[in-house]
Amino acid sequence: MKNAIFLAVLYFTATASFAESDTRWFSPDQVKRGAVLFKQNCASCHGQDAEATSEWKTTDADGKYPPPPLNGSGHAWHHSLELLKSTIKEGGKKLGGVMPPFEGKLSDSDIDQLVAYFQSKWPEDIYSKWAGRFEVSELPSIDDVIKANSDSSLTRHLRKRLGQYKLGEPTETAADDVWQVKFQNRFLYLIEDGKFAIIGDLINLENGQNLTDLARRDLTIDAISKYQEKDLIVFEPEDQVKATLNVFTDTSCPYCRKMHKEVPKLNAAGIKVRYFPYPRGGEKGPGYQTLKSVWCAKDRKQAMTDAKNEITDNLPSGDCEAAKLVDRGYITGGQIGITGTPSSFKEDGEKITGYVPYQKLIPMVLN
Repeated sequence: MKNAIFLAVLYFTATASFAESDTRWFSPDQVKRGAVLFKQNCASCHGQDAEATSEWKTTDADGKYPPPPLNGSGHAWHHSLELLKSTIKEGGKKLGGVMPPFEGKLSDSDIDQLVAYFQSKWPEDIYSKWAGRFEVSELPSIDDVIKANSDSSLTRHLRKRLGQYKLGEPTETAADDVWQVKFQNRFLYLIEDGKFAIIGDLINLENGQNLTDLARRDLTIDAISKYQEKDLIVFEPEDQVKATLNVFTDTSCPYCRKMHKEVPKLNAAGIKVRYFPYPRGGEKGPGYQTLKSVWCAKDRKQAMTDAKNEITDNLPSGDCEAAKLVDRGYITGGQIGITGTPSSFKEDGEKITGYVPYQKLIPMVLN
């Protein structure tokens, strides 16, 4: 099997059954088809809009309770998805009701659509309570979504499993039936038709290639390419540029200051250094306001050098349009997985973490 040559280095694993208050397990298509089935099979007892009768809690002349509402005002939300479906299949007599069984008349898919329709009537707070009580375990597989050509994206189905995290679109990997998804600033891998998610690095054991690292590099290149050089602070070689090093930096970081003193050595070797602002700790970080002042300065290069030498008396206030780049840089850093400064990236997206003395850094960048 092809999968035997791949290894996932795990941080944690997660099963596929997470429900969030603002996500629902069904698609608009299921609700639309369920509405037709509901009117054909259920509306005569449960009401055209699943509202039933207002007297549903009162027994009739035979001591039987009328059909309850299914729009969220009744007790249907107290039941799991499995029980709701089995009740439709088997009827309500065993529960003291009069509803006939629909097994044989309605397919499993039909029943899914029926439940989708009346659950679509549930207010958000009711659905949230239900979702918090019962795990939604019968979601469509990734392959089913593809084959159905659903108008709902794969990402939407993943959010049903993983909640409202920021997710990228799933893409196939070189391993059989393994899908890669950007998950916040990491990557997860879906296996067994999306039933399980693994967060970690996917490594091809045939050639030692880290496929996750390659994906990270593509992500980094894309994020960095959205900046123009006028948005950055650039220290260029006097002669030919042999390579470019993109550095996320903070003026309050001791190792950033140490690296800055060696920028002339990097320039002399033909390496262009492009500074991106990354305030450690965000707006509450020690370098946040200073970075804003640096980016507002007329001579940013000199301002950066002054700030890293702790000379800040002549820096401007930091209240200018360019100061927004500091917040933007912090967001970008989070997107590409920066956790500390300095964090440097080669042109191919390869990350160099922390301070590296120029004697070692120069060959790393030029190779």
